[in-house]
Amino acid sequence: MTSMNRFTFCRSGNYSGAFVLLILLIAGTASAEGEPSKVVKVDNAQPAIKLENSVDSLAILQQSIAAKREQLYELNEALKQKTDPAEKLETEQKITRISNEITSLQKSFEHIALGGINQSVLADLPEQKINWKDELEQISRPIVSTLKELTAKPRQMDALRRDIERYEKQLYEINKALETLRMFSERAMPPEVSERLGRMISDWEIRKEDALRALEISRFKLEGLKVEGATWQTTAWEAVTGFILGRGLTLFLAIIVAVAIWLVLKWLLELYWRWLYRVRRDVGMTRAPLVIYAYRLFTAIVIVLAVLMVFYIRGDVLLITLALLALAGVALSLRQTLPRYAAELRLLLGIGPVREDERLVYDGVPFKVISLSVFSILRNPQLDGVLRLPLHTMSEFTSRHAGEEPWFPCQPGDYILMADGSYGRVLQQTIEMVEILVRDARVQVRTADFLDQNIRNLSRDGFGVACTFGVDYQHQAICLDEIPSLLREAIYSRFEKAELKGDIQDLVVEFKEAGPSSLDYQIYMILKGRAGKAFFKAQRLIQQ
Repeated sequence: MTSMNRFTFCRSGNYSGAFVLLILLIAGTASAEGEPSKVVKVDNAQPAIKLENSVDSLAILQQSIAAKREQLYELNEALKQKTDPAEKLETEQKITRISNEITSLQKSFEHIALGGINQSVLADLPEQKINWKDELEQISRPIVSTLKELTAKPRQMDALRRDIERYEKQLYEINKALETLRMFSERAMPPEVSERLGRMISDWEIRKEDALRALEISRFKLEGLKVEGATWQTTAWEAVTGFILGRGLTLFLAIIVAVAIWLVLKWLLELYWRWLYRVRRDVGMTRAPLVIYAYRLFTAIVIVLAVLMVFYIRGDVLLITLALLALAGVALSLRQTLPRYAAELRLLLGIGPVREDERLVYDGVPFKVISLSVFSILRNPQLDGVLRLPLHTMSEFTSRHAGEEPWFPCQPGDYILMADGSYGRVLQQTIEMVEILVRDARVQVRTADFLDQNIRNLSRDGFGVACTFGVDYQHQAICLDEIPSLLREAIYSRFEKAELKGDIQDLVVEFKEAGPSSLDYQIYMILKGRAGKAFFKAQRLIQQ
């Protein structure tokens, strides 16, 4: 069969339609192999027409293979007669090109004849070592495939336009080459040159046939994509419907399963609490945070496993991959947070540095640990207000047994003497501020700063008043026996008039020294705490 006859046969026998069908079958099969979970719609309306087209395609492919083999045989025979290295190299390149074309046509023939099955699964592959890079690539392949699928149509149209432009340029150059060859063939040439030019014309005509066939196929495919693009409403509706019935339904089922598991486990937790408080009415909340933490961890694990099982049963590789990537991200974040969770667990178990009912100092103020939970409760029994701290911050402190230590040096209503000599009455004390009435004026002092001072509480355990009293030297004869008793009696009498005698716990009057101009006596009186408001008055009464 000559080249012109082959070209005429290709143009006449529905050759273009068969090759278009071949390309579409290959593309459809590849898409089905790439996405096993995708629902493929099979059109059963015209099975006879498709079968007939496949038969025509097989016949055309077999004829093309035979023609290519004949041409390959001629080139091999011609190669044996070549002596010029340049001509041999050119002929070998043609043989390689035609051999590749024969191989491609044979694969297409087998693909159509076998119904587009995936032959790669039939090959016996040797055992391969696990390559983590390849495994990660395979795991991420569904995501990349989905992204490629979203942009497949624009990329296909762009590739077809570039192919059409390339084939048109090839045809332009091929036509120029044929015109030049025909111009040379019309002139009188030696027989060797005429024979060489004839072979070149035949080869370039075959190239022209191949380029025209590829150009027609690309144009036909581009027109088909444009027709599909014209019905974008139908395509969009099909995409939405496919998502709802496919991946959307999978997500909906996963959400339903997760919510159901959460509700069931929450109900079981409530039943546990009811049973626990019914059996043990004296149970406290010491271990409740541990139970809650364990419940949350168990719930999270069960929900994650259930969601993965739904994705696996539905066969959605993309959702499984995204879920595994999310779990990997959570695992990486646990590298930073796991030590903190371990420290919190030790606190909840009572083996950490802070324990309940013990004493710790926060911001310079002592507190009692009331409870350790998601938010720990600290309280000072003598201060208004409570302090709520996150559980993870409690690992920074260390508590100890409180014993009988006082929690604060005073309480509201106490009379105090501050470090600077100020005398006042405590009005209110909170975990932040202490309010004091000093000289009929309200003064607020930060609680931590208040504790830093050397506060003297006059109302708690009583207080002492000391003063020095001098008598003239003319009483030197009775200075050691009579004067101390006279002074003691006078003080009791004066305090009795002031209604403070009952507040005197002890009174000491002793000779102190002989001064330059008087005999000095040291007077020291201890008063009860309820007389704290008479601190300065007691000193005046002694002098009087």
